[in-house]
Amino acid sequence: MTFSIAGAVVSLVVLLPNLLLVVFPPRDDLRPQDAGMVATILERAGQVGCLVLPFLVGGPGTWSWWLVPVVVAIGAYLALWGRYLVERRTASLYRPLGRAWFALPIPMAVFPALAFLSAAGWLGSVYVGAATLVLAAGHLPNSWAAWRSVEKSVPTA
Repeated sequence: MTFSIAGAVVSLVVLLPNLLLVVFPPRDDLRPQDAGMVATILERAGQVGCLVLPFLVGGPGTWSWWLVPVVVAIGAYLALWGRYLVERRTASLYRPLGRAWFALPIPMAVFPALAFLSAAGWLGSVYVGAATLVLAAGHLPNSWAAWRSVEKSVPTA
């Protein structure tokens, strides 16, 4: 195990924006539902793994094509946090990106998973990849359940 600055940056840039919910909580009083205990346990285990493992088992993060999807996924994720900050609604955390047949469901769950999966390739760490799969196995179903529970509050266009 070695300390990876590149892994630390990826972990912090993806996970720290979640603290915005403490400082800028949603203005509505919606309480989204989750997908159950198994999904929540997987999600929490994956979050811990994706926070810690890139620090400890990530490579140096030198240039490779893996860096492109890492940057794109993180950029999209941060832009979605901007959407949340403008609206400050619970639904903003789960609402699809795009419209009709071209919409990406639960993008604030998809983009972090893509960022960590790409980071696993960039950092050359199968452990980060495994942690990402555990994260996705819990985070995607939980986010989908949350979106379904708050979807009725989203005005239709």
